Amino acid sequence: MNIKTGKGTISMMVVLAIWSLSLAVDLPGLAVTPIEGSLRSIFTDATDFKIQLLTVLPNLIIIPFVLLSGKLSESRHKVAVIALGTIMYLAAGALSLFSNTLTGLIWLSCLLGAGCGLILPFSTGLIADVFTGKYRMKQMGIISAIGNIALVLATFAVGYLIAGDLSHTWHRAFFVYLIPVISLILIPFLNKIPKSDYDTAPDEASASKTHAPAAIPAVDAAGFSTKGQTVKGGFYVGRTIWLLLAYFFFVFATCIPCYYLPNFKWISSESASTMTSTFYFAMFVVGLALTPVMKMFRKGTFIAAASMITGSFALFIFIPHSEVIYIVAAALCGLGNGIAQPIFYNKATEVVVSDRKSTLSLAYLQVANYVAISMVPVIIGAGEKIFHTTSTMFPFIFVGIASAIVLVCVILRSGHFVFGMSKTYY
Repeated sequence: MNIKTGKGTISMMVVLAIWSLSLAVDLPGLAVTPIEGSLRSIFTDATDFKIQLLTVLPNLIIIPFVLLSGKLSESRHKVAVIALGTIMYLAAGALSLFSNTLTGLIWLSCLLGAGCGLILPFSTGLIADVFTGKYRMKQMGIISAIGNIALVLATFAVGYLIAGDLSHTWHRAFFVYLIPVISLILIPFLNKIPKSDYDTAPDEASASKTHAPAAIPAVDAAGFSTKGQTVKGGFYVGRTIWLLLAYFFFVFATCIPCYYLPNFKWISSESASTMTSTFYFAMFVVGLALTPVMKMFRKGTFIAAASMITGSFALFIFIPHSEVIYIVAAALCGLGNGIAQPIFYNKATEVVVSDRKSTLSLAYLQVANYVAISMVPVIIGAGEKIFHTTSTMFPFIFVGIASAIVLVCVILRSGHFVFGMSKTYY
């Protein structure tokens, strides 16, 4: 079976190999979260800071390795980088199953983050290399869906694996970090990607030539104007900055329910988990159906996504103490984010003047993602100090107002690059 790419066709096994890279990239820290409380009793001399490092460090280590991976993507050794990252990830997961010291787990969490960081840009970068036009957008939706459903299923798997006496079962949580074995098995198929697609490093002859600055086209391939854009390092500077800021906000805003719903005393931990799972499941569903959704909303797709996110915060704020409404709100937030995320991925491939920079651009986008996630408690904490409040509703009110302002910006800028929609997308 062959899959259309917009340039021709490619083997289904190659596509499966590319898809497999998205299975584990959202999992670092997941195994530790459910057993965090038990680790304090298992490692009696452990400080709260050391326990927190297990969940924080992987996400911090990912950032420099994402940038390193993005830079390495400009070489001819993409598959080797992917293989190295996968082996590092698997090694960290396997060794964590046998580690009996907290210090050992902390070092392994660093290895996990490094491996994940090397893989991460290629989970979207190979899609950008192989596919084009509406086929690329469809695949961006699919890999977004795969990442989200993997997160939901892995969360349930961890709960199942550690059932019983946690003093004896806590090691089993790290089994979820063995998921990349699927990628390791399928990596050889990545060598069947046409070299014209992924081997975009310049040869020695072309590198030795004197390069004159390329003329900037009046409009890009998607039909958006490039007037007034400055190109530096192969990137449209203005587009890149605004795209990263927009993505930062979308990630930051949609993290709020997952972070702060458990703080409501009237919501049980089971209900909070259901709401979080609903959020990710909604992202999964809309990711699979992205093309029909975009055909329905067309040029208003980004407006629809921003409206869903703003509407979800309105439900959280104005209809409190209703678990059913909060589940609906979580689903609405997930739908909005699920629509926007793959579009951001696709637009990251359009802020560059050369295809060989696409994976590096996607690496920058992933850095914005992890910085946004890390900054959630910092920004909300600063807001609470400024407004002198400790209300559990404050994060929702604060971000709800910000989302409404961004929605207005999306409407006003719907004809421009960052929030604009081209027919080539669907």
